[in-house]
Amino acid sequence: MTPSLTPIRGDELGAALGAFSEAVTTVDGVAPFNEETLLRPEARTGFVIDGEDAPLALALGHHLDDRSFEAELAVEPDARRAGLGRALVERLVEITGEQPLSVWAHGDLPGARALADRLGFTAVRTLYVLEKPLDGELPAPQPAAGTRIRAFDPATDADAWVALNARAFADHPEQGRLQRADLDARMQQSWFRANDFLVLVDEHERLIGYNWCKVIESDAGIDEAEIYVIGIDPDAARAGHGTALMRAGMQHLRARGADSVVLYVDGGNERAVSLYRRLGFVNRAVDVQYRN
Repeated sequence: MTPSLTPIRGDELGAALGAFSEAVTTVDGVAPFNEETLLRPEARTGFVIDGEDAPLALALGHHLDDRSFEAELAVEPDARRAGLGRALVERLVEITGEQPLSVWAHGDLPGARALADRLGFTAVRTLYVLEKPLDGELPAPQPAAGTRIRAFDPATDADAWVALNARAFADHPEQGRLQRADLDARMQQSWFRANDFLVLVDEHERLIGYNWCKVIESDAGIDEAEIYVIGIDPDAARAGHGTALMRAGMQHLRARGADSVVLYVDGGNERAVSLYRRLGFVNRAVDVQYRN
């Protein structure tokens, strides 16, 4: 029987989106949708295959600047091996027509790789999830002369950070597009603390770099500590600022009580990957984007 696919906008799912994502994450060990999808579901459209009480399978995506369509999809663990994932991808291929379709496989799990191969999709992009224990000696940060590292001030730094982030990630298809509203949405999250957001400034208090740390806490303590995003003004590159900010972030997170730290980095950013490897980060997971 061909499954019934219903067109849907992300925000029409309400709380079911988070519950579906959590159920998949519990089994797979990796979230099926990225943070932007969960923060701004109204900007995502796609298809849902409904069960009696909750989605059985779900695909959500959006158009990129080049008019290609970028999607994420997942199947509820108990509903797998019934062709639901394939049905979602084939419907996305149908509606995108001549436009390219990209699909993220978070964790690049065997089932996702097999489906991509059967449907003729090719891996075009890799995102590494790296991890490092915060035990042993952590070298002290050594900011360059005329610079200092301090906490982010939402009242005075917000707009400057948006401009700096756009310069630092001018070639990045997601991070470089963030606007003030995107920053505000993240600052409203329960995990946000300005003291976890480190900025590097020069003698005139101009932002030239940052290391935004993210700490997820529960009653049991710290569930995960992350180098959420780190960026350097291109005009100030190759001056050791990245190393200083990374060291400052790791020391800050250990002082907060974290025993390890994770970060995400695009596999094509060889310079950043090399820095993180030198600092002792190793692979925890790999996300792969496939394109038809």
